Amino acid sequence: MLSTASDKVSFARLLTDLGDLMHVDRGETIYHPGSPSTSVFVVEKGRVKLAYLDESGKKLTLSILDQGEIFGEMCLVGEKTRRHLASAIEESILRCVPRKEFSDSVADDLDGLQQLVRHFAQRMREYEETLEDLAFRDIQARLSRQLLKLSDEYGVATKEGILIGFPVTHKELADMIGSARENTTLALNRFEREGILGKSRYRIVIKNEAGLRQKIQVQL
Repeated sequence: MLSTASDKVSFARLLTDLGDLMHVDRGETIYHPGSPSTSVFVVEKGRVKLAYLDESGKKLTLSILDQGEIFGEMCLVGEKTRRHLASAIEESILRCVPRKEFSDSVADDLDGLQQLVRHFAQRMREYEETLEDLAFRDIQARLSRQLLKLSDEYGVATKEGILIGFPVTHKELADMIGSARENTTLALNRFEREGILGKSRYRIVIKNEAGLRQKIQVQL
């Protein structure tokens, strides 16, 4: 089962006016693995990508975060240094809330505590889905699942089909599914030949959603 946009947990109301605002450009790094883990970030505007970065420099995208979502939350449960790479995938405004300030705010708000539990549960579910894909599905199936997820969360209806509503490169898609860019491009080209999608520079339109779902079912 795919995580969907309706599963996302927003903290925008709870954390209004806490911490400090910061502006980041597209592609700018917010923190690296090994950076001190002392604050929680809230996406006020834009989108942020969390990725695992191994010693060779290979990336695996773990989450794409939208307005109202938090990241860096592992500092709340004892993390001393960051384990992931956080970067902006478009120009963004973030709210940086020190760990204690965040904890004090949530402790005084029962709804906030429930939101935090839901958030951790959803994040675990996302990571389990990623692990399941890497362990049991081939590149075409993993790519199909990712495109369906992006369509659900960011899809825009057009005459051609469902346009993924933000620019995405083949390399970024490869990082999302744990594949090499070259192999991801080959799979995208095959999907295009089969009429499942249309693509151009940074632009992907899904023309046949059922075709993508069939690519996943073949693996089951």
